[in-house]
Amino acid sequence: MTLFNSFLPVIRCTIIRCTIPIRCALLLCLAPNLYAAEPAYLHTLLDAASAQQLADQREWHILLHYQTSGSGYVSEVDDPRFFTAPHGKTNPQAELAATLNAFFAPRKTTDDVQNQHPQCAFIARYHWLNQHLRFDPLRLPPQACPRFDDWLAELQPAGLSLIFPAAYLNNPSSMFGHTLLRIDQTNQTEKTRILAYALNYAAATDETNGLVFAVKGITGGYPGLFSIMPYYKKVKEYSDLENRDVWEYQLDFSLEEIHRLLRHIWELDDIYFEYYFFDENCAYHLLSLLEAARPTLHLRDTLPDWVIPGETVRTVVATPGLVKNAVFRPASTTQLRYRLQQLSEQQQDWVQTLVAGQTQPEALSETALDVDNRAQILEAAYDYLYYQHNKAKKTDKNRTRRLRQLLVARSHLSETTPFSAPPNPPRPEQGHTSFRMTMGLGRDGEQSYQSLQLRPAYHDLMDPQAGYTPGAQINFLELSLRHQTENSILTLEHLKVIDIVSLAARDQFFQPFSWKLNTGLLRRPLDKHTRSLVYRTNGGAGLSYKPTANMLGYGFLETDIDLGGSLQDHYALGLGGRVGLFFDIGSRWRGHLYGTTQHFKLGHTQSVQALGLEQRFSLNQNHALHFQLGRRYFDQDASTSQIELNWHWYF
Repeated sequence: MTLFNSFLPVIRCTIIRCTIPIRCALLLCLAPNLYAAEPAYLHTLLDAASAQQLADQREWHILLHYQTSGSGYVSEVDDPRFFTAPHGKTNPQAELAATLNAFFAPRKTTDDVQNQHPQCAFIARYHWLNQHLRFDPLRLPPQACPRFDDWLAELQPAGLSLIFPAAYLNNPSSMFGHTLLRIDQTNQTEKTRILAYALNYAAATDETNGLVFAVKGITGGYPGLFSIMPYYKKVKEYSDLENRDVWEYQLDFSLEEIHRLLRHIWELDDIYFEYYFFDENCAYHLLSLLEAARPTLHLRDTLPDWVIPGETVRTVVATPGLVKNAVFRPASTTQLRYRLQQLSEQQQDWVQTLVAGQTQPEALSETALDVDNRAQILEAAYDYLYYQHNKAKKTDKNRTRRLRQLLVARSHLSETTPFSAPPNPPRPEQGHTSFRMTMGLGRDGEQSYQSLQLRPAYHDLMDPQAGYTPGAQINFLELSLRHQTENSILTLEHLKVIDIVSLAARDQFFQPFSWKLNTGLLRRPLDKHTRSLVYRTNGGAGLSYKPTANMLGYGFLETDIDLGGSLQDHYALGLGGRVGLFFDIGSRWRGHLYGTTQHFKLGHTQSVQALGLEQRFSLNQNHALHFQLGRRYFDQDASTSQIELNWHWYF
């Protein structure tokens, strides 16, 4: 019997060779000794990894999202499921050893989400380690990953594009814009790219309270997750619901690099990071994906401490050879506005009556209008009515019926579109950078001074407008210091926590409201000679209009709440108003004429009026001169003037 047992493996191998391929036969022959051989081969792999110093390689640190922390490392991933070693978050060597050990796990009977083999769950690490260690398939058998294979086949990856939707002030998470990646497919055109898939990183929350979102977003109170979804859903969200223009930057990555990125994304499925609004956000983590695809890129090394989506675009475009092409995708409202501008007043009147249901489409055929003019009216009327349909919270049967009538009437005319496309605005990276330092000289009343301002982000209405959303202002943590020349005193003039203004122009077709909100420390004039530091919250609502293409006028009703020890009863509550006019003279020169009135009737009572003129002249993309002249009027006919000249440096 002992002799028979000694020949049993040989007999087994002989039978198998007759029935299945030689490779499988050898695996079965070795099966009785496989488990005993695993520790030895694992030791061999660990020795080879140590000799090559794989745990110190940049590629390994990118895959595990390690960053230096003191004398060691810490991963930016906060989900413990991402690591195989107990201290894998802070120990690259231990994580590499534990990952190799996990690859020897027994074959899984299923490959569902919760039961993937480690070679599949950590497929990017497996491919990278296999590339360097050349796993012996007999001693470390490769595992099938059908779920990953099916997912990759569905994506059909052939290219990558960086997507930048413009800023959207009504959503706190998108106030500075957003970035995501699009996975372009084989044989797609500019018209069919909408059918591709989008790769998005965002905070996982349904929070609608802007203040709560801001606080928790700044402090890492939300988990950040990657997700993949059809791109057309994001386009509909941006274009139709939020009226945001989109820039698409087609990137130059090879197919192998794209596969490397997607293998990494597979590892990050349902894995969370702590989401931080100003650094570990969509802008930052998308760059880490591009580095995972091509580890020789060092995109994050040049980022400032405040990472906003526009800086992602700027960094990618500045990398030689990374961007192949840039495509502008205007929002539905942008297209509609431009179409309506191409109509005559008579045509615009027709659009209004058709949309309101006061005129039937058939009535157009009885006019002297030619075919192209009728087609323009019908297309514009349909687009405008569809815009109203999207804005409505519930379906209107009459509106739906009119939409169909307009579509049928348009189908009876020429197929060629009578409208030209909206012109491409300046690209986001062509605008100024977001960090701004301002130095200036001025005189306030009888005091001369020098001033210094620092603003980490982002843009105000007097900054150069190229590359930014028209009529939108967001200043965050703007600090202003003043040095008095006569007595050499340094004072804090203001610290704006947040300062937001939205000037949305109204016309006969669109009637949005404008609004503003700011809060922070402010040095308030109590009289002609005295100024005191208070904490002010100011908000208002109003209307804006464009009398000409290069002018924007506005008016606000405002409320002010001041808190400070120098105030009577330590507070002041008042109402007031502001009117102003922005005007552009060419592309470099912008002016702003304004007037304000404030009447504090509770707490510290006081009335203050002001008139002012400010002008900005752009020297180049990141340098500008700013001049302002103002006069304040207090109670009892007292008044004082201020004049100031500043240099803006954006970096």
